Amino acid sequence: MFSWNIIGILIWVAIILYLVFIVQNIRQRRIKMIIKQHKRFSWPNMALNIVEIVVLLLAAGWMFNQTFMDNPDLEDANRITSNVKYEPLIMRTGAGNSSYVTINSAKKRYGSQTYTFYRDGSKVTIGSDYASIAYGNTALDVNAEKIPYVKKELAKMDKKYQRAYVAIYTAKYKRNWQNGIGMHAGHLATRYYLIRVPDSSFIKQEK
Repeated sequence: MFSWNIIGILIWVAIILYLVFIVQNIRQRRIKMIIKQHKRFSWPNMALNIVEIVVLLLAAGWMFNQTFMDNPDLEDANRITSNVKYEPLIMRTGAGNSSYVTINSAKKRYGSQTYTFYRDGSKVTIGSDYASIAYGNTALDVNAEKIPYVKKELAKMDKKYQRAYVAIYTAKYKRNWQNGIGMHAGHLATRYYLIRVPDSSFIKQEK
């Protein structure tokens, strides 16, 4: 099956070949200038060198942005396909209060948090960059506003699971030429975990 990502590969190959061409072209023109004109420098030659290098930098910079810095709009139906999976949380019991989720915070200058919860018998630990916790009457945490969750659907899940579930949002790049340029076609764009608990008493802070 044809992969649209071949477009991005071919563009990168073309840029590399252009780099080789520039190196050879600059070298040949310089040798020719020294032999025929007995000069080591000329403004027309320098201008042409600059133009070739600028074109290379612009092309490489554009492709670098497309490949490594792509930040698609998750609501762009032309590039992204997404779905949300809802799974009930499993309460953990033991010493102290029962809890649905445990927060572990790194006490450092550049601190970080991880959330640990259980679903369908499996343990999940995820960083706070890709997860958030919502509790109380608000089904959508402020940090999860960046994800296009449907609030009406969350309200339905609140009733179904008694406010104890995880909403797993998964977005993938569509298989088309637009995503093929950056070699993202068919790949995962992002996955986000919205952890819903009844109230803050069901959250355990790891010491």
